[in-house]
Order: sequence, then C-alpha cells, then structure tokens
Amino acid sequence: MLQPNPLSQLKIFILPLVAFSFVTNLVVLVSPIFMMQVLDRVVPSGNLNTLAMLLMVAIGAITTHAFTEFFKEQSLTKTARWIEVIGYKSALQLTGTTRQTALENTSKISKFFSGTTASTLLNTFWIPLFLGALYLIHPYFLLLLFGIILSILVIKTLMQIFTQDTLKLSASYMQSEQQTLKDISNYRIVSGLYAITENLRTLFTSIQAQRHQNENSVTTAISIRNAILGFLRMSSQVLALALGASLVVTGQLSAGGMIGASIIMAKTISTIEASINSYQDIKRSYAAYLGLSDTLTQKHTVATEVKALSGALRAEGLIFPRGGGASPRIDRISFSLTSGECLAIIGDSGSGKTTLLHALCGIAPCPIGSTFFDESEVRTFGPVTKIKAIGYLPQQAQLLTGTLAQNISCFKDAPADDKIINAAKTAGVHGLISALPDAYETDIGVNPFLLSAGQKQRVALARAIFESPAYLFLDEPNALLDAAGERQLCDTLATLKAKGTTIIMVLHRSGIMGLADKVLVLDNGKTNDFGARSEVLGRMSDGRTRLEIPLNATSMQDLNDWIVAQFSRHSDMAFCQKAVLVGVEIFNAACQNGAQDSPRHATFVFKFLNEHCCEIVLHEKMPTSATSKMQKIRSLVRHPEVNMFDLPPDEIALAVISQLTDELEVKNIDQSSLFCAKISSDKSLLDGVSKH
Repeated sequence: MLQPNPLSQLKIFILPLVAFSFVTNLVVLVSPIFMMQVLDRVVPSGNLNTLAMLLMVAIGAITTHAFTEFFKEQSLTKTARWIEVIGYKSALQLTGTTRQTALENTSKISKFFSGTTASTLLNTFWIPLFLGALYLIHPYFLLLLFGIILSILVIKTLMQIFTQDTLKLSASYMQSEQQTLKDISNYRIVSGLYAITENLRTLFTSIQAQRHQNENSVTTAISIRNAILGFLRMSSQVLALALGASLVVTGQLSAGGMIGASIIMAKTISTIEASINSYQDIKRSYAAYLGLSDTLTQKHTVATEVKALSGALRAEGLIFPRGGGASPRIDRISFSLTSGECLAIIGDSGSGKTTLLHALCGIAPCPIGSTFFDESEVRTFGPVTKIKAIGYLPQQAQLLTGTLAQNISCFKDAPADDKIINAAKTAGVHGLISALPDAYETDIGVNPFLLSAGQKQRVALARAIFESPAYLFLDEPNALLDAAGERQLCDTLATLKAKGTTIIMVLHRSGIMGLADKVLVLDNGKTNDFGARSEVLGRMSDGRTRLEIPLNATSMQDLNDWIVAQFSRHSDMAFCQKAVLVGVEIFNAACQNGAQDSPRHATFVFKFLNEHCCEIVLHEKMPTSATSKMQKIRSLVRHPEVNMFDLPPDEIALAVISQLTDELEVKNIDQSSLFCAKISSDKSLLDGVSKH
C-alpha cells in the first residue's frame, strides 16, 4: 500500500509566505514613491502638511513591512523545523542507502527554507512588479535594465564555461586533500607505521601544491569577472540617474521620477542577480523535494509485531545476486533449525558467510528467497519484534560515544540497572566493567582506548543479548579474543543455548566449534555440506588427514595449521597445542637427521585413536640417522636429572618428542624413514589402545 506524503502539507505554508512576500516587495516601492512625491509636490509648493501626510503614510508602510518581515522569518523558520521533524522521522524508519538519501534530501529542503534561498525565490515572483514600475516611470529605464542584466548574464556564462573544468579539478584535489588528512588522523591506520605517516604528509603537500597551481590559472579570470560585475552594479545607478537627468532636461520626466527610477533600478538588478545566483540551489532543493516525496510515498508492507518467538528458523531458496553477470553471492541456500540449536557457518574467505548471516537476521534480506522465524518472514517484522527477538554481534563491534551502560542497553531511555548487569554477567564482562574507575558510567567517548578490541567485543556481546533475544547472530565472535576471552565466550553461548536461544555464528577459528549442533559449509555462495557437526566435520576430514610438504622452514606454518584443523572442540585446546608441539619437533628431527644437500619431501598422517588419543606419523623416502640415537635418548629420558639442552641440536628434538609423547618409534624400512608418535591428553587412556 502507498503511504501518504507528509510533505503535501507544505501547501498550507505557501499562501501565507507568498502574501508576506508580496507585502515586503510592495513596501520596497515606498521609498522611491516618497522621494518622487517630496521632490515633485512638497519642494515646489512648500506645503509642509503634504509632507507630514506623506511621512505618516511612509512610516505606516515601513511599520507594516517590519511586522511582515518578522512573521515571514518566523514562518520560514518554523517550516524548516517542521520539515526536519517530518523528514527525519520518516527517513529514520527506512534502511540502507534509501535512508541516507532521504536524510540528505531532508537536510537540503530544510536549509532551503532556513537560509536565504526561499526568500530569494519568493522575491523572484515579484520582479514583474518592479519592471512595471520602471515602465510606468519611463520605458527607457526598462531598456537600460535589460541591457545591464544581459551583460551580467553574458559575463557569468562565459566565465563559467572558461573555468568549470579547472574548478572541478580543484574540487577533486580538495577532496583528495581531505581524505589524506583523514587518513593521517586515523590512529588505527598510522599507529606504529611511520612510513605511512611520512608518505601521507608528503602526498598531502603534493596534492595541495597541485591544487594551488590549478587554482592560480583561474584566479585572474575570476578576479576580472568580479571586477566587471562590480562595475556594472555600481554603474547601473549612475546610468539610471544620467538617463533620468536627460529625460528631465527634455521634459519627459520629473526630478522625483529620476530619483525613484534610480532606486527601483538598483533594487531590481540586485533581486534578479540574486535569483540567478540561487538558481542551482533552487533546482537542487526542488530535486530533493521530489526525491523525498517519492521515497516517503513508496509502497510499504504492514509491519508484523510478534509478542514471542520460539526460536525456530527456516531458510528457503536464498539467492543474493551480485549483478553484472557474476555468480550470486549466495545461491539457493535452504536449511532449517529448531529452537535452541546452534549453527556454525564455515567456508573460505569470500564464500558468502557474512552475506548469508545478514540475510538471515534481516540486515540485508535476499531479493530472492525467504527467511522465516517460526512462520513469519523476517522482512515483515516491525521494530519492536526486531529489538526483542534478534541479537547481532558484528565481526569488529564498535561502541558508540556514551557510557558502557548506555552501550549495553542500546541507549534505551531509563533502562533497568539489573537488566544491564545481568547482560554483562552473562557475557562475562561484569567484573571487567566493575574494575573500571567509573564502572558502568565509564564514557567510551572520553576514553576511547580504555578497552582493547577484544574487550569491546565482549561488551558488544552483552549489548547483543541485552533484550534476551530468541535469535543470536554472531559474525566471527572469537576473531579478536584471546584464550581467556574465547573460553568466556564459550561459556556465554552455552548458557544461552541452555535457555533456548537459537545461535547462528560465522566461524574461521575452530575454538568454539564444539558448541555447534549443526554445520553449514559454504563454497562460492553454495551449500557444500550441511548437517550435524560430527557428521559434517567427519566428511571434511576425509582426505585431509594426510599432508605432503617439503622439509624446509617455509612449511612449518602449513604443518601447524594442518594439525590445528584436526581439532574442533574448544575443550581440546590443550590437547591440540600438545599435538602441534610434537608435530613441529618431529619435523625438526627429520630435518636435522637426514640429508642436507638436496630437496626433501615428507608425508604426515594424523589419526585419532579414540576421543582422547591421537597418532602423528612422518614418512620420508630416504633413511634417517635418528634411529641410531634413540637408545641414547630413551636412556636420558629415564634420568630426569639430565639437562636435555646439553644435547647436540640434532638430538634435542628427539628428546623433546620422547618427553611429550606416550610412545615414539623411529625406524628405517626399505631405505625410507618412519617417525610415529602417539599422544594423549591423559597417558592412562593410551594404555588400553596400545594393548590391542
């Protein structure tokens, strides 16, 4: 349905403003008429009574003009304020670029009425009044006026044609200068990067010099234009007096008419020139009015307000086109969750994870397809339902200027203190906030660097769960957190799950993967896999338990990441770190106890023996000298008083592995070497495995 255009009420203000404008422009003629009557009647006759009568009429007209100007200014100011109230209220209900455009258009229309442009436009309508007055005094004054105005127009047009390209280039340089200054002032970008700071300063100076050089080429032309226009303005009154004097001499005009015509001429020229100068502003304001009217009268759906949602979610055929013939950002995504389930969305960078998250929570709904919360489509929800039902935590959350209490409560008017504290406790930041000097009243605007990025992320989590939403959407929530913060996040999400909150999270790191009930794997916007966490991760592990890498320093990080990828539960962090250390030391032992004069490659194999035990095997197609050293290493391990770091470098790695593992086997088979290490989070658990 179409909503009524609130700007249509502007017509109520138009007639009074036009009437006020008519009076103020009519009163402008009082001064020249008074001069004409005094010179033509009072001075020749010497009749002071006539002078007194004329003076009373003139003062009365001027008084009327003063009151009219007062009411006109009041009307224009109130109109501007009314437009701000109506425009901003309506625009803030919109979203995205539509909202921004509506806000900009509202600002332009408001400035039109609060500035001088509206008065200039109203005065333009009464220019014929002055032209008529000049014609009645004598038609020659009208011809003189047209000549002067034509000269002004020609000069302005020629100068605009001559300078427009240069001025556009100067504006471009100015924009680049401002952006460079903004970058120099951006602490997050330039902090510690001295080369960027110095080079940006040099760049700013260079751009500024180019702008100055460019502007110098038009400065002379602009100065000439302003001088000629000033000459025409000043000479217009002189020419009018000269023309009037010649007409008086020939008996075609009285002395009063000469003075009156000169005054009216100056007023008319200033009004016409102001109208010419304001033409572009008037045009832009009218375009803003049409744009805002069109935006505010667009079709809209009636918002649905749902008192309570269970937490069930269903996505059906979600497609987000990219445009330009490119493949969609997300393509035909469908799945469903029951109340209280946790979904992890994973995939490579650029696979569409954040786009899908935004589509699901209603930030940017897909043009094609639907997302249902219970049985209601997310696009139909009104603001009350969105506030109560949906919590969202972006990848890099920002806190707004205000206190921590205001940020957590989303700047709600008079929020309950216990509700703020409960949200902070659930998010695990109550102790952090309480330790600050001003606790919950700490102003982030005054102290923007008081909290680290990870701490701000945790406060933002409290903000996301302030209203106890039925649905919580998280975009890489552990990306900025340290180990302690990640453990607290895990506890928070587990608490929310127990309360029945449905959680959808985008993940790159696997630290909180163990919370997920289901996993959705995206690949170039399409569903690569979906199902229970254990099943999906099991399918992902197929073919990935083997790694072939060259035995050189550049492969160390690949090995580290590969071992970490085998672990998916947050509770396995210590076990994972132990396995990584063993894998790295096996890598070092193989490198140091083999040929050093030729390229070498090795194959790693990772295998879980059970939930708490794993095995790492390295196989290389050439023998290793480590086999001859293992008897010595095993003997030293049985004597803890021996300092292992007194060993040669090629034996230290073997010693470290022997101490960290439950079983270590190193042997040569058919001119190939084999390192096999068995690791467990608890040594007693491995005994049963070894006996089979």
